[in-house]
Amino acid sequence: MDLIMKPARVATSKPAVKTYLNAVLFMITSAILLGLASLAYILFYLNYVPQIGIERIIHLQYGDGPHPYGITSLDSSLISQQAYDISLSLHVPRSPSNLAQGNFMLSLSLLSPSYNPSYPSISPAYSPKLTTIYQDAKDDVLFFSRRPAILTYSSRLVSSTETLFALPLYIFGLKRESEILHVPMAELATFPKGWKNIPAYAMLELQSEQEVQVYDVRIQFKARFGGLRWVMYNHRIVSFVVFTFAFWMSECLFAILGWLALQAIFAKSPEQVKEVKGDETDTATIKNEEEEDEPDLSDTPRTFPTYGRQPPLRYTPKTKDEDSEEYVMDETAIQPLAAEADDEDDEEFQHRSGRTDSGIGTSFSEGGERSGVKRRTSRGGR
Repeated sequence: MDLIMKPARVATSKPAVKTYLNAVLFMITSAILLGLASLAYILFYLNYVPQIGIERIIHLQYGDGPHPYGITSLDSSLISQQAYDISLSLHVPRSPSNLAQGNFMLSLSLLSPSYNPSYPSISPAYSPKLTTIYQDAKDDVLFFSRRPAILTYSSRLVSSTETLFALPLYIFGLKRESEILHVPMAELATFPKGWKNIPAYAMLELQSEQEVQVYDVRIQFKARFGGLRWVMYNHRIVSFVVFTFAFWMSECLFAILGWLALQAIFAKSPEQVKEVKGDETDTATIKNEEEEDEPDLSDTPRTFPTYGRQPPLRYTPKTKDEDSEEYVMDETAIQPLAAEADDEDDEEFQHRSGRTDSGIGTSFSEGGERSGVKRRTSRGGR
């Protein structure tokens, strides 16, 4: 039965219970830290890896200057030290004036956050003095680029044939006689560190001899990732596992170090331990002294009273036998005190009989003395 219950006692012992509690606490803490590591990686990804594609619409303004222009806000979408490909998309009709226009210039400027956009109404008398809209924002320009654009050429025969075959689509409004021009404005454009060096506004101006007819204009920023950002964007699952595990291990390491630090802070100092040990030693010494002060009654001779005229009993301690190293009870360990008892009996007898030594040399006194001696002798030999 003891052999059967031994595993149960071991499993329910205090060290085992303490081990179970520590294991459960470690598992709960590890799960919480794992969730925090996952959240930390997600936040790190959102802050470190920017949007790969940013697009904004530019609304062109006509009549406020020598050329149509437009300004749009970029918010805080761009980041520093990141390469971007910048392009413009112009949705223009294939009208006779645009086809006859030929090449025209697109002038793009990226402005700093300190720029304050304004759209004043320019009077006709003042407009000839304006050579370009960039005079108001020349101090806030962080990036500047000018690129040409032109509609795609198609001969009359090709254009007529294409229109003929696509006539049902034109009738139902599924297709229009327009074209989208994609004009690259910059490749691998980067911006230095600092919020003042990151563009917050984009300004576009269409420079041509005649006004270009445009449906809408869009500016596009496409991030060109490299290094760690390229790995995190193109291998998202692997990056999530690796970085989450790294964050989790770091959290566990710092949690263990913090736990050890708390134990070291709240644990007893060596001086306190020494004081406690000293107090225990003093207590043990005091107890030993008290035990030594108490007499050992087993080794002390004692006398026990008796009833009536029986002589009192005297206890004599045990004697140790050197050969056997055992205590041996003496045969006369408990014996009556004969002499003392005889003296008491003689005094009592003389007191009752009223006889005393009235004289020296009388026969009665001598005889009584002899009888007393004989009586004592007989009782002592008993």
